[in-house]
Amino acid sequence: MASVPAALRRLLSGLIDYAGMFPPAKLSLAEAAANYVRYARGSQAWMLGKFVVSAAQLDELRGFLAKNSEARGLTASLSVLLGPEPLRDAELIRAEKVRVSGKAQPPFSVDAVEFRPGSPVMVRELSPVLPPGLQVFCEVPYTEGLTDWLAAIRQAGWSAKIRTGGTMPDSFPSSSEVAGFLAQCNVHGVAFKATAGLHHPVRSKHPLTYEADSVCGVMHGFLNVFLGAVLLQCGISKEQLIGILDDTDAASFRFSGEFAHWRTLFVNENDLAETRRHFAISFGSCSFEEPIRDLQALGLL
Repeated sequence: MASVPAALRRLLSGLIDYAGMFPPAKLSLAEAAANYVRYARGSQAWMLGKFVVSAAQLDELRGFLAKNSEARGLTASLSVLLGPEPLRDAELIRAEKVRVSGKAQPPFSVDAVEFRPGSPVMVRELSPVLPPGLQVFCEVPYTEGLTDWLAAIRQAGWSAKIRTGGTMPDSFPSSSEVAGFLAQCNVHGVAFKATAGLHHPVRSKHPLTYEADSVCGVMHGFLNVFLGAVLLQCGISKEQLIGILDDTDAASFRFSGEFAHWRTLFVNENDLAETRRHFAISFGSCSFEEPIRDLQALGLL
């Protein structure tokens, strides 16, 4: 198998946060955690980001990893979802950080937090409660009051989160709405992650669940979104970004050496690394294998 072009490796490195317990996969914690351990030991581990788990499941996860022989020597990087009582869950995370402080090889490390604040005020209230040094992603509406949300998130030193799909066609924002969200994040200097509906590299129509009678819908592509984000940081317009997000032709996306191309536009490896580090962080997916299979089918891996 040919080696992965440097530009593609930069774009995809650590990109997929594995959320196997969430729809449409809906695996048990034991199944999802076992998968994560297997992926972290596998040949495509360089694409694997964090394991997404709710704050209420941290003790259960600790117990599972302690009993799993394959997990020995591995510290799982977690992104923890806060529940309906975010202040209480924030205290759980603070206690967890104290628990593992100084341990040489803890079973997991809480490295990021995700939650859906009820208002920009809640962002300001929760900011002093969470331990310092965490990546914090606030899932916010992309159609109403986005400027106020991003101003509060920026002040807290946090990042934004956009829901890019779901299990029904009306769960998917339009390309214009996604482009507007990314453009406003760029203007405000706020990094983002995406979640849901990004199982496939290029925008295309697929079943929205794994059920035999699943409805189908057009899903955003993660190459569209993340290469589009890099080009946005390099100066393209919102209208150009909409064109990238709308593109269903896999041949439009090419990777050669240190360059990534969308049609006639291109960026280099440094642009990709900088954007991934500071702006386009990751996306959550209930499948790690599906994106890999699609990339292989396109001849990219």
